[in-house]
Amino acid sequence: MAEQPHNHPLGALVARMQDDQGGVCVRQIGQHRFLTFDNAVEQSCYNIAQPHRLEHAYTQAMMLALLLLPRPSSALVLGLGGGSLVRALRHALPHLEITAVESRQGVLDAARHWFGINELDPSLSLVRQDAEEFLTGRSGMYDLIFADLYHSEGASPLQNDPGFLGLCEEHLSQHGVLLLNHWCSEFRDSRLAHEAQQSVFGDKVLHLHVQGGNVIAFAFRGRFPDLDKKRFIDAALDLGQRLEIPLHRLARNFWRQNSEPLKLGRFRRR
Repeated sequence: MAEQPHNHPLGALVARMQDDQGGVCVRQIGQHRFLTFDNAVEQSCYNIAQPHRLEHAYTQAMMLALLLLPRPSSALVLGLGGGSLVRALRHALPHLEITAVESRQGVLDAARHWFGINELDPSLSLVRQDAEEFLTGRSGMYDLIFADLYHSEGASPLQNDPGFLGLCEEHLSQHGVLLLNHWCSEFRDSRLAHEAQQSVFGDKVLHLHVQGGNVIAFAFRGRFPDLDKKRFIDAALDLGQRLEIPLHRLARNFWRQNSEPLKLGRFRRR
């Protein structure tokens, strides 16, 4: 614990936990607290002064899902990490029923003790289980499913597994949306991700490339929603102000990057 902040790019070691998959570390620089898996790779970032604020562009982009279906009432988060998505969802929609699934006990312990996840929240269920096992053994339906499954060496292979994506699709409500985070630094990775998504959802998938190399896939169980561009951007501005993130800019990029499906009439553009 005598380690100094300048000895590690993510700051001083605050806590370290050990579980059956290895070490889980909590580090801190100023008001920012980081979750890592015994290395210098940042798994999650927590702004202590603004707990609900999402610090990474890819998690900010995922919040656009709240504008793509009417009044979501339930969300499933696969891969809790430091709980960034859970905190933002709770702030945006106080009555949303959230289930968060995490396979590592060390991560759950860190989220509870160091990252502001309130296990006493009556609308939050924390489950320690493998994501695929959870989906296989449950029958619940969710309006939103967020899949952000990463380990110490990178993305989980499940993210590009059609069988896993099929399980996610089975657990989506009629108007539900699946959010997938991919870090596609190579063309091959991007192609595999797109092929897996298309094999399950057909052409009912939109993508948003964000700063840092991440690609967010928005996969719909039912038909695409009927969006009005101005209302969509205005709603993103309002939600972004509440979450203190530049969501309107991401909404504009989302619209621009999906111009082809828009032009084809899958969205009615006004």
